[in-house]
Amino acid sequence: MEINTALNLLFIGMITVFVVLLLVYGTGNLLIRIVNLMPDQDEEIKKEGGISNKKIAVLNAAVEAFTAGKGTITQIEKLK
Repeated sequence: MEINTALNLLFIGMITVFVVLLLVYGTGNLLIRIVNLMPDQDEEIKKEGGISNKKIAVLNAAVEAFTAGKGTITQIEKLK
């Protein structure tokens, strides 16, 4: 009798966790789709074939932070 109660509780708990994980997964995907539908408002207009100044600034900041100010960017190319 006690083993039945324990197994029943285990089964209900596992189903509850599974349902909660499905809800988190579903709402996360829904949020991602909604955000991706919105246009970027602060995206700068790119120069012909170039990279926007905002992206260059982000790359420079990342390289400076990673190399503690010792690294520099000499060339930026788009990989094909």
